[in-house]
Amino acid sequence: MSLITIFRVSSQGMTAERMRLEAAAANLANANTTRTAEGGPYRRRDVVFETVPVETPSASFDSFSSAMSATVPDLTAPIVGVQAKTVITENQAGVRRFQPDHPDSDANGYVTLPDVDPLEETINMLSAARAFEANATAFNTAKELVRASLKLSEA
Repeated sequence: MSLITIFRVSSQGMTAERMRLEAAAANLANANTTRTAEGGPYRRRDVVFETVPVETPSASFDSFSSAMSATVPDLTAPIVGVQAKTVITENQAGVRRFQPDHPDSDANGYVTLPDVDPLEETINMLSAARAFEANATAFNTAKELVRASLKLSEA
């Protein structure tokens, strides 16, 4: 695996985790939103990760890639990264609360709130932040390897 591939995989991971963090933040921010432009209460968003093949380095990087590639035991295994997709939960019943003074209450005085659990969203945010940090560390380590190898070539 070349260092260029490591850069690509790490950056895909950081992008996916950023989307996950944004979705959790939006869910927390709209936990009490009872009216949206589409009508009805806010619907929780979730992020789904999918594996995607990583492009091999282009011809301009061939000499760099061959010089910097690490020896891997299984050369036939495809190199995959990650792609994130935001999914809006379709069938949420929501949480019904008795608030007769609320402007969005029904005839019986109940308001339907989004089914967003603040604890779950906070844990999702912490998990996404830690995964982003791990990808950033891998990216920076690869960058330092390139810098160190360039210093070796100067000597």
